Amino acid sequence: MNLNEIAISSGKQIFHSKSWNIGIQDEMIACLLQEARINENNKARLCLHPNAEETMQVTYLAFVAPYEDSIHCHPWRPEVLIPIRGEAVARTFDSNGNMLKSELMIGGTGHAFATESGQWHSLKVKTSDFVMIEIGIGPFRPDSTVFQNRRDR
Repeated sequence: MNLNEIAISSGKQIFHSKSWNIGIQDEMIACLLQEARINENNKARLCLHPNAEETMQVTYLAFVAPYEDSIHCHPWRPEVLIPIRGEAVARTFDSNGNMLKSELMIGGTGHAFATESGQWHSLKVKTSDFVMIEIGIGPFRPDSTVFQNRRDR
């Protein structure tokens, strides 16, 4: 199996499900991790929503180490993260880039992590790979994510 059997690629290791009716199996997670390994950003995503215009957006994200994303926020959408496999640190920041909180996310525990609209945050993978589900509000627009200027922390 490959992701093209269930999804349409929109480039840069981003796949959109052909319909809402797919079930995610271990083999699909393995395919998503393989896509992350060949991506220069060490990341791949499978959007269960068929297109970026959907109001509900559910995405499986796969990361391979080393991975750390830039501090960013979603000005008009909260999000919920559910770790599936591996470990990562979820961090929140104030508007000056000072860390407010750091939480270890461990896959398979059933714990969810929520981020409010406008909350600066980032993710750092701690294990060789990490997979999570991200749930947010759509539609996706170019201004859905804003990045904070990077500074040494």
